[in-house]
Amino acid sequence: MRVDVSKIPFSYPGSYFAINRMGTYEDEPEGLYIRSLHKDVYRQRVARLVLLHEGNPVPFAEEASAASIALRSEFGSAVICFEDPTTLQVQTENVSIRFEFIRASHVVPYGAKQCEVNSDGSREHIRLTSAAGDLIVNTSWNGDNADYVNIDFAPSAGATSAEGALELYRDSITWKERTYSSFTDSLQAATDLFEAYEQSALPLPERYSEARQLAVYLNWMVQVRPYENITRPTMYASKSGMCGIWSWDHCFHAMAVAEQDPELAWHQWMLVFDHQDQFGALPDTITDNYLVRGYVKPPIHGFALKWIMEHTDWVTNDHLLEAYPSLAKWTEWWFNHRDSDKDGMPEYHNGNDCGWDNSTIFADGMPLESPDLATYLIIQMETLETIARKLGMLAEANSWKIRSQQLFDNLLEHFVDEGRLKARRAGNHEFVESKSLILYLPLLLGEKLPKGIRDRMIEELKVEGAFLTEYGLASERLDSAWFEEDGYWRGPIWAPPMFLLSHALSQLGEEEFAKDLAGRFCDLVAKSGMAENFQAKTGRALRDPGITWTSSIFLLLGSKYA
Repeated sequence: MRVDVSKIPFSYPGSYFAINRMGTYEDEPEGLYIRSLHKDVYRQRVARLVLLHEGNPVPFAEEASAASIALRSEFGSAVICFEDPTTLQVQTENVSIRFEFIRASHVVPYGAKQCEVNSDGSREHIRLTSAAGDLIVNTSWNGDNADYVNIDFAPSAGATSAEGALELYRDSITWKERTYSSFTDSLQAATDLFEAYEQSALPLPERYSEARQLAVYLNWMVQVRPYENITRPTMYASKSGMCGIWSWDHCFHAMAVAEQDPELAWHQWMLVFDHQDQFGALPDTITDNYLVRGYVKPPIHGFALKWIMEHTDWVTNDHLLEAYPSLAKWTEWWFNHRDSDKDGMPEYHNGNDCGWDNSTIFADGMPLESPDLATYLIIQMETLETIARKLGMLAEANSWKIRSQQLFDNLLEHFVDEGRLKARRAGNHEFVESKSLILYLPLLLGEKLPKGIRDRMIEELKVEGAFLTEYGLASERLDSAWFEEDGYWRGPIWAPPMFLLSHALSQLGEEEFAKDLAGRFCDLVAKSGMAENFQAKTGRALRDPGITWTSSIFLLLGSKYA
């Protein structure tokens, strides 16, 4: 497997560091960089990697796999692997490797084989230790700070190779003395770790073997360890651009790893509830250093928890006792704090709240009552009913059952217009005309939906050239006046609705159509990669090129429906 580090970074489970090829930015030239994923930094780029031959920089090409990244030139090469989430091991052959630190304030030598760099811009301290060869410190002082700090691992006179370790740490100004493994041992350990993870991941048809390996790598390396706001081991949305957790992405990640690593899935699902506010709302976004509470995300959490419960027996009553009050509080929040006209139908106050940020259902304004939100809440209350019965809380279970049925009845009364489901403006209750795919998500309600409504929706989804393209379902009908090739939720194909609708159709007995949709999307990912979304007509990758809900849903669809 080869990883294109201009799109998907080379990283390691638990790590907040990655290696990427990056373009020119301000005074930072194009090149291969060690990056910090922490969100409190002035400079994300920690150090640029340079190969030297006889003291001069030479061109190189990088070749990355799950366990290592090699920098290869016509003169020799350097190979880098992770020993642990904060330590990189380096081995060179016939060349030296230089770390050009970005805006480092100073460097302090500790004998001939070790030095410490203060990388003020990225808030990291870096301890570099030579295990074989020479450690060469290059710097100049301007009376206040260093003009530059370059550190080389170089072969000693008469030798051809060098080896060393680079450790990044930020929680103390003081380095804790330690020893490092050899490069060979670290590389073997990283190789074994990935191979074990790959073997336990969801199986896919053979034709997707190469894409599966890349998806598994992405889900493997995108994990981060607990740190500040990250209260549990979890998976980031990306280690490319979207370095953080969004409060519905995490549900798809949890479902994708539930059978492989149910404990990780549980922490992935629960983490957002660690930051639930006093009223029951969940943050929109969580990173290690900040929370975004300006928006929320849709209540898909009940659907996800139901999936995890059905696909693993790992979830015990103790886990459910932990989850139940938080999920109930989140559900109540929508009725108590997102119903401005008090009609019993919760509403979105912004497109960001529903995850489909600029969907055309929001084109006429806010607040908006939408059938997808009611659908999520109906399923969430059904999940709460199931949990309450498991826990022997029969009165609460019966209450959730009654309330979910009431909301379903309200959905049919509220959103059906001329045999279709439509969104409505809260307050004046005017219907909103839209050709967004989001209006088909109520198929998740299955046979509860009146047959005429669901049959019409299914037939409309089957029409080639309407929503359906060679690559899957466009987020906006292709004949819509609002359709844009790179319009975010106004045209491109996205992983979440592809999974949700494939699942819904399968549950409704439309197995062949579900299989067809899953196959189209999996073929798209195998062709175009793990991008955030895709151009509906051509399949071209758009936006963040390495995002975890695409890899997660590729694994789910390929395993369960394709």
